[in-house]
Formats: sequence, C-alpha cells, structure tokens
Amino acid sequence: MTSIDYRVVVDGLAFAEGCRFVRGALWFSDMHHRVVHRVDPATGESLGRWQTPDKPSGLVIGDGDEATVTQMESRTVARLDAEGGLNTIADLSAVADWHVNDMTDAPGGGLYVGNFGDDSVPPAPPRPGRLAHVSAAGEVAGVADDLGFANGLVRVAGGAVLLVAETRSDPPRITAFDVAEDGGLSGRRVFAEFSGAHMPDGLAATSSGEVLVAMPFARELVLLDAGGAVVRTFPVDRMPYSCAIDEATRTAYACLSSSWEELECLRERDAAVVAFPLDADA
Repeated sequence: MTSIDYRVVVDGLAFAEGCRFVRGALWFSDMHHRVVHRVDPATGESLGRWQTPDKPSGLVIGDGDEATVTQMESRTVARLDAEGGLNTIADLSAVADWHVNDMTDAPGGGLYVGNFGDDSVPPAPPRPGRLAHVSAAGEVAGVADDLGFANGLVRVAGGAVLLVAETRSDPPRITAFDVAEDGGLSGRRVFAEFSGAHMPDGLAATSSGEVLVAMPFARELVLLDAGGAVVRTFPVDRMPYSCAIDEATRTAYACLSSSWEELECLRERDAAVVAFPLDADA
C-alpha cells in the first residue's frame, strides 16, 4: 500500500506520543527520550522543551498553555512549569495496575487517565485495566473497569461523551461513555469496532464529532464520522501511534515510528511528527 504524501514537522525522535494541537502550537512527548516538546507546526521550530525523569506520554494543555503529562512507570500525573520544573499532582498506583498512558480532560478541571493493565504483549491477551479519574484537587478514583488496554482518549459531543480506544480488546474497538458533571461515567457502549491489524491507539476529534484514529499495526490513520463509520483511510510508511487535528486548516498531525521497543527506538531515532490534509484523497 502506498503511503500518503505528508510533510515532516519534526524528525530524529526516539518515539513520539501524546500529540496535541492547541492554539497554534503542536505538543508531543518523545517518550523514550523522556522529553516533552512544544513546536511551531509550520516550521518545526522549538517553542519549549521539558526533560522528565520518567517516560512521558499523554498530555493535557490548559487554557494558559500549562501542560499536564503522564509519567508512565511511576504511574503519576505531573504538571510542567514555565521554568522547566515538574510537579507531581496525582499518584494513580491504587487504580493503575501497570504503566499509565494517554490522558484527556474531564469536567471541572479533572483528568481521565488510561493504563496498560499489565506488561503483556500480543498475541497474549492483556489483563483488563481500570480507567482513572483525577479530580482538580488530585483525588484519584477508578471510573470504568474491564478495559482491554485503554489507550487513546478523547471527549466529543461538546465534552458529553468520552471515547476510549481499547487497543487489545477482542475485537478491537472504541468504547463510548456518557460523562457526568462530577466526572463519573455511564452508558457504556461500542462506538466503533474493528478487526485484524486495525487496533485503535491515539484518538483526535473535531468539534463536529469526526474522529481520527491512529492504527499502528495496520499502518493507517482512519477518519470516522460522528456515528463511528469509516469515512476515509490514510496509509503511512511507519506505525502511527498518536494524532491531532488543526480544525481551522483541516490539517492532521501524526506521530510515526518504525518500532515501539525502547532500545531499538533509541538506536534508530527514526520517529517523526508529520502533517497531511485531513480531506486528502485516500
């Protein structure tokens, strides 16, 4: 399958994750290099760089461009400050049985944080994991159980619905929950279901409810409509793990890598963040 034409924003990375487009800037984590980046998406020029002691992954960017990041192995969430400091705001080890991963915002200044459940790899089935809710005060609670490797997270429908990519469920799927004002979840249902190598990872959404899905093992990004139906696919030459959307220009961004294995990623450093038109023909 021929890859789509894309523009390289940043390359030479170890493993890019947690891609976010916020107010004209592109944020992402270089997980295995333990750095959070903020760059100009037009030029790739650095607008900020934060070294972290642990592996960073999911990012939530606040109204004042303050960033909150997951720290995977310590199973914590930390806030980055303007001077390059990192301040832990929540410990999720009581809810997360293994490494934490992606994250999105919750009502009232809270957060939703996924985790891997265990350290298994395909084809072994994963241990089901719990989705965590972190309140604005840093209180942690489990809000959804039995998730098959909770991965990408995004809120749609004006924030009223949370989508969770269950990468290693059988079959692979994106699950939807209704979001309560206190951050509680209900109405669990399947938003989209896939098969084979189409195992959803990172998610991004538009205000109209379109959802862009990174499918690393299929080497595709898939655009879904607001009802979960496939609109178009975007084949790429490496595995896409995360994605973001600039709605104003209908530009999509994706984090690509040839591997997820830490030593190989650090050796090869072939990961990149790329851009392509969301309305490009497949």
